Amino acid sequence: MAVLLAVGLGGCGGGQDADGGGVVSSASSSRADAVDDPRTDPWLKSAELNAAEVQQTDVAAGESGSPATNIVAKAVTPVNVYRFYNRNSGAHFYTASATERDRVIATVPVLAYEGLAFQASGTSDAALSPVYRFFNGQTGVHFYTISQSERDHIIATLPQFTYEGVAYHARTAAGTGFRPLYRFYVANRGFHFFTTSSAEAGQVIATLPQYRYEGVAYYVLGEADPQPPAGVGYHGNPVPVPPDGAAVDTSQPDRLIGSGTPASCTGQAVVDAVALGGKIRFNCGPNPVTITLPSTAKVFNNRPDVTLDGGGLVTLSGGDRVRILYQNTCDPAQVWTTSHCNNQETPRLTVQNIGFTQGNSTGQLTDGGGGGAIFVRGGQFKIVNSVFTRNRCETTGPDMGGGAVRVLSIYQNRPVYVVGSTFGGGLGLGNSCSNGGALSSIGVSYSVYNSLLTHNSAVGNGANPARAGTPGGGSGGAIYNDGNSFTLSVYGSMVSDNYGVEGGSAVFYVSNDRSGLMTLSNSVFVRNPATRFGTAGLPGFFVLAAPGQPVVTNTTISH
Repeated sequence: MAVLLAVGLGGCGGGQDADGGGVVSSASSSRADAVDDPRTDPWLKSAELNAAEVQQTDVAAGESGSPATNIVAKAVTPVNVYRFYNRNSGAHFYTASATERDRVIATVPVLAYEGLAFQASGTSDAALSPVYRFFNGQTGVHFYTISQSERDHIIATLPQFTYEGVAYHARTAAGTGFRPLYRFYVANRGFHFFTTSSAEAGQVIATLPQYRYEGVAYYVLGEADPQPPAGVGYHGNPVPVPPDGAAVDTSQPDRLIGSGTPASCTGQAVVDAVALGGKIRFNCGPNPVTITLPSTAKVFNNRPDVTLDGGGLVTLSGGDRVRILYQNTCDPAQVWTTSHCNNQETPRLTVQNIGFTQGNSTGQLTDGGGGGAIFVRGGQFKIVNSVFTRNRCETTGPDMGGGAVRVLSIYQNRPVYVVGSTFGGGLGLGNSCSNGGALSSIGVSYSVYNSLLTHNSAVGNGANPARAGTPGGGSGGAIYNDGNSFTLSVYGSMVSDNYGVEGGSAVFYVSNDRSGLMTLSNSVFVRNPATRFGTAGLPGFFVLAAPGQPVVTNTTISH
């Protein structure tokens, strides 16, 4: 029996959105009603069930997860699955029947043949799991899942789907000879899209906000691409970056970690190099590597400015035990160098071309704590072409913030540049804290350029100040800004699928003296749901700022 999949997809294979919608680009923002809401969209729950049963590769940071395992090759019977693109509808469909493939090529000219999509197994094995097939009677398309829980969820909650049994066999975890099949959902069409191509998946993530990345569907036959989907930054509507936001030249590094192999790049070497300061690069071999730190790498204020450059291959991990990086000009343990530690020019910290994963600052409460991956107070700081996934800090507290990054003061209130970087990037990859799942600050300005902030969460409850009987928190799923005079500027970026228990699932911004400024330009804010409170006309935002703020141009804002 033929295996058929159809997906309502524009940008992949067709070059345009079949709905003719795409990203709004006009002189002012577009603000729409909710398209998908976690309280009403059954596919959000469905995707979570699948992600719980299938090993998820780290889309942005290049972390492959558990080691690959072998299976008995003779137990696998390859089945070719072919892909077509419908020029009229923008849909794709797949078939495992060579006969049907040939018939469609010969008789249905509207369907453009795109070649072999992937191979699955036609036979079962102890290391394989069945892939279940459904037919959607409303749309006439098929859907596939390897998750038994998701299968049962669809049967119980989506009566338009008819269960058709097992289609073929695949794996729920990475292994030698298997590659991930990436999965997307298009809420306004009700279709899924699947691809094994990391380049195609990365292009969808970076340029098509209507496609909600749901992670790895399962693992099919074939060798995995050298890199998972490119998740560094957002490329949908790029904006030129000021010189101050550019990467630092590290062609002549002061320190080189490693001697050419992954084993030579140790966490202690990173800690020691940061303590000495200077421009730091890595020599860990040609492939991506994750280095787990035994303790927090701390910048000393009396030593050269620190630049950590991972060359696009290095991810630093806190092992879900420690914060990864710390700079604090007011911490005597890191050496006081001025009498005005809150407003001193140095040290200047830059992280570029590098990943940060599983940082955990829980219990690290100096200066209020927070900043699961990076904590900065004083000096200067910028982030360039970097990726932050699965970092966290305390789950409650009215002012606790920064699952990935927290900044408390910067020299002359110069902005913290966040350029071409990713925070989260996919289901199960987001950062979380009581407030400000990705970015948090008090009295500090952020300038965010061409970046991607998705699937981050503010998980506290009770807001700020905390309601009676609550621990407080839950604001700013992606970004949390508090204080007096400061600026939030977001250019050429996408902020989507973030969640705040209390309010501001995308952005929480409170200027206490109402002098603060906000600019949103050439950006996309979508699927950041309204929760307990928000600002009218700005879905996913809570803003208290100067009159006339935010200034919004060429930007889409919707639930």
